[in-house]
Amino acid sequence: MHSTQDSRATAPAALELDFVARLLRRPGSLAAVLADIIRALAPISVVSALFAIGWVETAVMMLVFLGVLLARAAALPAGLDGATSALLLAAAWFSVADLYAQIAWIDLATHFAVGAVLAALARIMLERWDAAALAPSPGRTSVASVVAGALVGAALGLALSVVWEFLEWWGHTYIDDTVNVGYLDTLSDIAVGGAGGLIAGAVLAITSRGRTR
Repeated sequence: MHSTQDSRATAPAALELDFVARLLRRPGSLAAVLADIIRALAPISVVSALFAIGWVETAVMMLVFLGVLLARAAALPAGLDGATSALLLAAAWFSVADLYAQIAWIDLATHFAVGAVLAALARIMLERWDAAALAPSPGRTSVASVVAGALVGAALGLALSVVWEFLEWWGHTYIDDTVNVGYLDTLSDIAVGGAGGLIAGAVLAITSRGRTR
């Protein structure tokens, strides 16, 4: 009985050490090095926004910085890691440059792409933490596993999109009323974010064979 209690007590500490170890690990390939180079642009963006743009933009860049750090701690595949960092940075700078207002299709395309990579990041982080038995099982990928993966990805993409839209509403209401919000904008952003998550979940299920926690 004591051994069970001891193992439960040490589990959070082991998880914390594992998280730090993944965050501080050395890149093991050229693709991982390139992902870290892209990631290094996040703190540079924070400093640039702080001294040259404004505090609202600085807060956005800090959220991006947190996102790219989580991507590294999740030990994503190098290609997905680099894509996550690049898309998060692009989404933030598109906002700073006001491209969403100037080019209509960029908003939906960005929500779709960011929804996909964030859903993939959330799914893999859940796998790392052994949540809900989401880690891939060995063997051949089945139709059922792809459908299940797509549904989980869609759920994560929709949930994350709702959080993002809430933040946009909060920013529009309490910080800067130039932040674009509206019924159709909100629904379309959530829809494409969920679609991105669905596709990302299906792709992760198809490519999950051999992926370890």
